[in-house]
Amino acid sequence: MADYAGAIAAIFARLEAHWTDTPIAFPNGDEPATVDPGTGLPRPWVYAEVIGAGSTIVGAGVPRDHVYVYDGLIKLHVFTPSGTEAAAGFRHAVALGEIFRAREFYNETPGHSVRSWAPRVDDGGDGNGDGLWFRTTTTIPFEYWHRG
Repeated sequence: MADYAGAIAAIFARLEAHWTDTPIAFPNGDEPATVDPGTGLPRPWVYAEVIGAGSTIVGAGVPRDHVYVYDGLIKLHVFTPSGTEAAAGFRHAVALGEIFRAREFYNETPGHSVRSWAPRVDDGGDGNGDGLWFRTTTTIPFEYWHRG
């Protein structure tokens, strides 16, 4: 049965299925390999998170037959080694956003789906406070539609 937890899993699965350029880290998951095993140098990586913003009932209906919309943000943080070209982080952030631009997925169950909208790439900044990483983030608003 489709639910909000499944929607989050579907977001992460879509990212993993469409992104192979860098390692990806997820909340409460293993740390990615941030060092290239061939060169021993730091390499770009992505931290993915989903931030929920609440839900509401849309329209009229009877109990057990309402349409709920959960709003949230998909945040994909690209970390590139400090001292390298910042443009690489922006290129990755833009490409990551395109994975979710105006998409509908997780819609195998009638009345349920994730709809993602236009990505926004920020100006970038210090990635972790110790000066090792430059962070560039793409943020994609999404809605999870749930009938129940």
